[in-house]
Amino acid sequence: MGILVTLMLLAGCGIGGRPSYSPDEEGQATATPRPTITPTPTPTELPWPSFVVDHDGLPTPVPEVAQRVTLPEETKVWLLLGAEGELPARGRTNAIHLLLVNERLSKASVISIPGSTFVYLPGEGMGRINTAYALGGMKLVSDTFVYNFGLRPDRFVVAHEKEFMWLVDDLERLEVSVLFPIRDGCGGLPAGLHSMDGKKALCYVSYAGDDEIFRVRRQQQVLQLLFTKLVQRGRLAKLPLLYSSYEQVLDTDISLLDLLFRIPLALRLGDPDRIKSFVLGWEQLESWELPDKTRTSVLLPREGKIGQLVQQAVEAISEPSALNAIVLTYEAEYTEVIGVTRTYEAVQTEQARPTKTPTPTVTPTPLPPGAIGQPTQTPQHTATPGPYPVETVPTVTFDDETPDPYP
Repeated sequence: MGILVTLMLLAGCGIGGRPSYSPDEEGQATATPRPTITPTPTPTELPWPSFVVDHDGLPTPVPEVAQRVTLPEETKVWLLLGAEGELPARGRTNAIHLLLVNERLSKASVISIPGSTFVYLPGEGMGRINTAYALGGMKLVSDTFVYNFGLRPDRFVVAHEKEFMWLVDDLERLEVSVLFPIRDGCGGLPAGLHSMDGKKALCYVSYAGDDEIFRVRRQQQVLQLLFTKLVQRGRLAKLPLLYSSYEQVLDTDISLLDLLFRIPLALRLGDPDRIKSFVLGWEQLESWELPDKTRTSVLLPREGKIGQLVQQAVEAISEPSALNAIVLTYEAEYTEVIGVTRTYEAVQTEQARPTKTPTPTVTPTPLPPGAIGQPTQTPQHTATPGPYPVETVPTVTFDDETPDPYP
């Protein structure tokens, strides 16, 4: 879930959604209104789908449908996709990360999948898994995971390259340890520690000049760095603002309430020992050229190997373990930021209240009888010496104490 929060937030800010906080005409801060929280209804359990496979004209035999995976109690399947282009277009998803989150034990497994993995796309035939979203949206993506992995996503989020760069920049860069140098791309990245902005980080995770498995591992590395930075120093307190910033540019069925309820879970998943990472690599896949004129190279799953990897991921979240002390630090930081934020909001609200402008009350000067504008009936005066009332100076009174408005 935590990495999903990362790309949901992949998730920065800026064009089309960067939150604004700017002075008004008088130089006073203008607070951004709170987003409306809409609960996501509890989904009704859908029947497990069945498939009719047409084997005619396919370049390779269709694998058998995967058996449904038995998950531990209170385990959710979250799917994170990084797509080309921007909404409303649906591009290829070159970042595919499947998360198994045991919410009861606060543990998670991440299964990362190369985009050129050649699997059965129900109703479409054999194809690369990164084309499923473009061909049939989340319905086809869900059926593809059911057929080939025995898992059905409960929640999904599709982010794009621009949002990824925004987030890295909003987190004020990432410190990335480059293990394998990139010499012919990204401006050159020798091995060692590099401070990356959004543009550089995007190049790092999408560079395709080497082994595709390496690219997937780089994606996992950067996602873990993003998530760790988000849970540090109480940054998750900004979640409502970030969510409202990205809501219009992400394709997702995850509500803000879904995320807010899981902030304690995200803080616990900040313990690096509670997230296990798995990659479909060369043990599970083999390179294969399509038997057509294109001679395109894809990654063909080895028989039974995907199921074995999924089972390892399930076992990694099935046993309880003690929390690392770092979780207490994250919780304390978050609590402190929440307290400061509420105090600041209270002050801003008090300052934003309209002040009551005092209305002066003027006592008019009585005029002598017969003067212009004086009624014909002589007004009655009480205790007025002489035949005419004494002319008085206008007086001003106010509803409350304020400085004298006259010089």
